[in-house]
Amino acid sequence: MRVLSQPAFLLHARPFRETSLIIEVFSRDYGRIGLLARGVRSPKSRKRALVMPFQPLLLGWSGKGELPLLTGLEATGCARELVAEQRYAAFYLNELLLKLLHRHDAHESLFDFYGIILDELHQGMAVQHALRRFEKELLSQTGYGLILHHEAESSRPVDAQRNYRYLPELGPRPVSQSVQDHHEKEHGINIRGKSLLDFHQGIFEDKVSLKECRSLIRFLLDKQLSGKPLHSRQVFHQVLSRLT
Repeated sequence: MRVLSQPAFLLHARPFRETSLIIEVFSRDYGRIGLLARGVRSPKSRKRALVMPFQPLLLGWSGKGELPLLTGLEATGCARELVAEQRYAAFYLNELLLKLLHRHDAHESLFDFYGIILDELHQGMAVQHALRRFEKELLSQTGYGLILHHEAESSRPVDAQRNYRYLPELGPRPVSQSVQDHHEKEHGINIRGKSLLDFHQGIFEDKVSLKECRSLIRFLLDKQLSGKPLHSRQVFHQVLSRLT
């Protein structure tokens, strides 16, 4: 297979032999792809400076199997200059894509949304707001969309004044109606109705809502990750603790 001028972002790169890289990219039409980038680490390579995260790219590749050969690499526009908290947040997004997307599964709208979130981070959007927006969209695009505005089973509208227990397979259930067995206590998380509705509407002005939405999304992501830790999340929290 030969692909030309495919929009993509670099997610990760690791050295291969003396002058090459094995790169993981998120492409618009082909999803997550692994590529062998021969010679790009050579001091004489003109492409060396382009192999960087958060830079919009046009890539070409050819070959079969898990690691086709990178045949074309050019920048489109300028790289987002992300600093400090913004940069660590963007690396966290990259790690989520690496661990939750299957290779060769196209996610065109998620690709476009990823670029939008990078722009919003670059433009100064509150990092926690941008992360919640992307995490919510990522779960939706990978088949695990959140149920935020109606109750599990009854489908009644979520009441901002009530407390709920969010069950991954069902959604929010009023606490008074939750089955109080050990299994459900272990696999659900408590959250206010107001927080659910704020998350649904993308409103994060309430600090309690933001905190509860963060706990909810972490709970759901950890379930999809089967308990595997996110290195970037650990680093990100260390950076935040130093900044606050």
